[in-house]
Amino acid sequence: MELNDLDCKALKGKKIILGVTGGIAAYKSAYICSRLVKEGAQVFPILTDNAVSFINPITFSAISGNKAITGMFENNENIYHISLPQSADVILIAPASANTISKIACGICDNFLTTAVSAANCPVLIAPAMNENMWLNPILQENIAKLKDLGNYFFIGPSEGSLACGTIGTGRLEEEDKIIESLTDLLKIDNDLKGKTVLITAGGTRENIDPVRYISNYSSGKMGYALAMEAKFRGAQKVILISTSKGMPKVYGGETYCVNNTKEMKEKIMEFFSAADVIIMSAAVSDIIPEKTYDYKLKKNRDILSKISFKENENILKILSEIKNDKQVLVGFAAESGENIEYGLEKLNRNKIDLIVVNDISRNDIGFESDYNEVSIINRQGDVKKIQKSKKRIISREIINEIINLW
Repeated sequence: MELNDLDCKALKGKKIILGVTGGIAAYKSAYICSRLVKEGAQVFPILTDNAVSFINPITFSAISGNKAITGMFENNENIYHISLPQSADVILIAPASANTISKIACGICDNFLTTAVSAANCPVLIAPAMNENMWLNPILQENIAKLKDLGNYFFIGPSEGSLACGTIGTGRLEEEDKIIESLTDLLKIDNDLKGKTVLITAGGTRENIDPVRYISNYSSGKMGYALAMEAKFRGAQKVILISTSKGMPKVYGGETYCVNNTKEMKEKIMEFFSAADVIIMSAAVSDIIPEKTYDYKLKKNRDILSKISFKENENILKILSEIKNDKQVLVGFAAESGENIEYGLEKLNRNKIDLIVVNDISRNDIGFESDYNEVSIINRQGDVKKIQKSKKRIISREIINEIINLW
């Protein structure tokens, strides 16, 4: 797969640490190293002791033009295990063994790679490769979840296929093209949001009926999270994500606040609204809420039908549109069954916002709970930009591009 111009721009001149751990997939890392160098990246290979048993460090030195590091105290005069990672744009560990993943999660720094990761300020992309039983081990999965929750650790793969142990299962190193694609997503494209504060909402609100029941929707928060990550990596000075999705990772380098219902979301938005340059309302706020919330569980037969009734919820987007200043950009979302451009235009004009993003939630392969989306972005002049099915991070990039075009 040839990289497009945007991907090449993301890689060119970037300082990338390539960590290689012990495993038969270590030979694939040499190809990844070659691809990164070809696209103009500066690659600094670090091999663990076990990795050296599978591939010669000279291979990486020759490909990268930088000496492959294998010992903890190499170039100790410059405290290299600190200075190198703190100057890196991103760290890629491919393949990543269960041993190294767990060491990083537990803060163990017993070799150059784990020490460098611990000292780094940049994103870390981890591409695991191992036996399926090792991958599914609950202790490893707990360690992975711990890293994901920190916000600056990202995982790609593993994929399913033939494994070195002779079985078929999940544990193969992800395809090199996909690893490099994910790596480019973690690199700043440019600084066109430099100095800006971006406020984003995500997920579906939960409106309580009683202590065990609520009304909500299927919004996962993935779109809002992708927007927050894109804003941060486009150079935004401050990114604030207000989300109802407690299971999503924190935004690397940003601020994440968890709320439950419309009232809580509105209150948290108002804390930051006046200082925000861009406000993106990607959350699926409930259109209706219960007339009354009960502090005890309603009885199934006696209470539910007689005591539950609903009323129209307050429109946060409309409220914000009435108090925003001329320099602020306000973006709304419209979740529709099908490509309903007419309703998108109506919602845009009714709420006096700058952009509306219409997404089709009627398909199983995009929209709610999916990693993919397909949207139409409409501006105040009625111009429509259709974005075909893509990962939500790519959709986010296009939305940010349209926001920037407004300035």
